[in-house]
Amino acid sequence: MKPQSILVLLVLVILALHCKENEAASFPWSCASLSGVCRQGVCLPSELYFGSLGCGKGFLCCVSHFL
Repeated sequence: MKPQSILVLLVLVILALHCKENEAASFPWSCASLSGVCRQGVCLPSELYFGSLGCGKGFLCCVSHFL
């Protein structure tokens, strides 16, 4: 395996273990920090779906542009 692949795998394992330990972990990003909009139901065709990310139950985080 390439060293970069091993490093990425190691970081993912550490994050998975950390989240398993602290199931209520809050991430440093949210829908608002991605300039997204919380929509109920579905995102518009021009938007990307990013899960709930701080939106209420039944709402989706829709981002029209990521960068």
